[in-house]
Amino acid sequence: MICYLGSKDCIAPEMPHSRPDSIRWSLDCTTKCGLELYRRPCQHSDFAAQPGATYPQQTLCKAEKEAVIVADSNDLSRERLIEIIQNLGYTAIGVSNAAELYEKVSEYKTGCILADLMLRGVDGLVLQEKLNRTGTSLPAIFMSDTGDVNTVVQFMKNGAFNFIIKPVSEIYLKRAVICAIDESQRRNCASESHTFVENIIAELTPTELTVARMIARGYSTQLVAAEMNRSENTVKIHRHRIFSKLMVSSAASIANIMHHLRGYDKLAGSQADSPASFRWPRPNCR
Repeated sequence: MICYLGSKDCIAPEMPHSRPDSIRWSLDCTTKCGLELYRRPCQHSDFAAQPGATYPQQTLCKAEKEAVIVADSNDLSRERLIEIIQNLGYTAIGVSNAAELYEKVSEYKTGCILADLMLRGVDGLVLQEKLNRTGTSLPAIFMSDTGDVNTVVQFMKNGAFNFIIKPVSEIYLKRAVICAIDESQRRNCASESHTFVENIIAELTPTELTVARMIARGYSTQLVAAEMNRSENTVKIHRHRIFSKLMVSSAASIANIMHHLRGYDKLAGSQADSPASFRWPRPNCR
């Protein structure tokens, strides 16, 4: 696929969003993690990938606010987990009950949740359901003293990222936390990409949006003019404005941007009403 900048010589103009001037972006819209996103740090044409490096990279992909939230009512256990995580180089925040956990999850865009099933004030499954309702993008790792298969299966079906049996193996814990943080960085990267594309699509007028839809479907200027009963010069003016607002130089790039959102179908008159949810390979944390 061709990304939204159709030429290596195309420089993004200054726009209302916080977009750096005179930055050339890669034509490849696939991130180093394998996601089809737009305007991500690793897609910068000046970005030099390190040989053998794995992605996401902590220095490149972490959000401004990132932390591992350790939820455990046992003080000794909580402090030990925090120490292990801090030794990995991550920020760790400790909470002792469900109310504190619900309050903290909204503060961080990347990181993960490490929660004990016997957390004070709530049943484990209820805790998970409430976390799901908060809409947090932080992957949740649950811990328990018992390894009941039915319990593990139920939590994984409800969206748990991982399940750890106590006493916690330090090696396994480190691997699980690293995988969960990587996952959160992918989710945040996709979310920021969606927001960016939604914002530039929103800058189009209704007429420009109609023209952009036709361009995305492969309509030539002559066909757009005939379909809309407008002159070709008028359509050319609309095309120029669309290319400028979307920062593109080709019809294929417009098609990529429009298709980037499931909301494109809504704008085209269909039923989709939310951005597409990206699916990426689940990390192997075993």
